[in-house]
Amino acid sequence: MLLIIAAAPLETSLLRKSISNLQTSLCGATQVFSGQLNGTEILLSHGGIGQVNMAMQLTRLLDTYKPDAVLLCGCGGSYPASRLKIGDLALAISEFYADLGVATTEQFTPLEKLDLPQNPQLSPLIRQSFSLDKNLLERAHKILPEAVCGPFATVNCCSGTPDLSFELEKRSSAICENMEGAAAAQVCANLAVPLLELRGISNPTGTRDPQQWDIIGGAEAAQNGILKLLKHWPKD
Repeated sequence: MLLIIAAAPLETSLLRKSISNLQTSLCGATQVFSGQLNGTEILLSHGGIGQVNMAMQLTRLLDTYKPDAVLLCGCGGSYPASRLKIGDLALAISEFYADLGVATTEQFTPLEKLDLPQNPQLSPLIRQSFSLDKNLLERAHKILPEAVCGPFATVNCCSGTPDLSFELEKRSSAICENMEGAAAAQVCANLAVPLLELRGISNPTGTRDPQQWDIIGGAEAAQNGILKLLKHWPKD
């Protein structure tokens, strides 16, 4: 059984309409949908926008339902060098907390590279980057060869100016920017649950020009990718 999770209901509207044998339940105060998508047993729910919301709700879901794997889908912004366009698909090789650290006039230092005293017996060690499950990624890319694979960057503050877009791209070597992926990756790593992240590009980073944004188109691209994945997903 797979858990499909997105930040917002807009990012699952097509998927929810496609669920057969639909049932609903609650996890905390959040609705959970169960049934089959293209013959695959699934749960579907929403983590909320942002890192904290996603981490809290995904932890609740994994504690309650014990899925075999998590599929995170939604919209994302493309960095300039990726050459990804609106409606393209991107698969995450890794996730990185791109704005977690210290910024000075000279440089940005990631939190994990600061010389902070740590004691793993008293608190979790700092970890800023996470590799996603290679087997799921390889399987997904065979089914979706059009998807571009690369590192993703997770931020609290999206890059709405060209300077910030170029800076975050350089800092992370990422192709796609989002607001939840690294939190989901951290939760899945800590609970030993495989994670696949698929995003449809809704906008280029570095601009707030509404003519260059298509959130619905990006969300639909990701959901159609999930439906294609599940059509070819092993049923054992």
